[in-house]
Amino acid sequence: MADDKYIEKWPPVAGSYLTGDPNSQVAMITLGSELDDVRLTKKSAMCGSAKTENIGIEKVVANLVSNSNIRYLVLCGSEVHGHITGASWLALYKNGAEDDGHIIGAPGAIPYISNLPAEAIQRFRDQMVDVVDLINVEDIGQIEKAIDALPKQEPYEEDPMLVKMGAVGEEEVVGIVAHTAEVASIESRVRMIESEYKDLGKLQKITAGLLAGLYQGFVLGLVLTIFIFGIRRLLG
Repeated sequence: MADDKYIEKWPPVAGSYLTGDPNSQVAMITLGSELDDVRLTKKSAMCGSAKTENIGIEKVVANLVSNSNIRYLVLCGSEVHGHITGASWLALYKNGAEDDGHIIGAPGAIPYISNLPAEAIQRFRDQMVDVVDLINVEDIGQIEKAIDALPKQEPYEEDPMLVKMGAVGEEEVVGIVAHTAEVASIESRVRMIESEYKDLGKLQKITAGLLAGLYQGFVLGLVLTIFIFGIRRLLG
């Protein structure tokens, strides 16, 4: 190990993030925003986006529990539409997950943890002193002030945990075969696309109705004009 508080070659799981000081007590997730990660890593062990409420959460949890120095997770940046990843993080920290991996109380489309053992989820909840809710905050100065205000914590008492992704097997969840969180994420995106197509179909129906109404109005107006013109000719 490089240090008795974090594993060698930390963080172990690749992702969309930058690393800072592994001795920092803070890790950051910018959710759906593209913020200044270089600047934010000066105040954190790692900083990056996490856009999905399943595999995205799993990867970050695996990296967090492998570094006992990290005691705070800061959620900032815009909430992710459809996935509701930020609120799913808060639900995981507060409520944990059911035996089938479902994050209790999470509002996301498919908030299932399929590739982490229950021990890793509990370790995350125990290790974090707090998950700081700055969801929809994009002001870097405000985020930095919130980090500076966090009380100093000692490293978590237990050794870092190296998580083997994929420890949870395939499961059938509410009629959806969630073989992996990647599949769950794809299914979520498909649902979003289907919803957009439905909305487009409704818009097309409304547009067609308006055009039909305009056409009928035009024809009716033309008929009335001809009728009135004919009456005036007859009257003389």
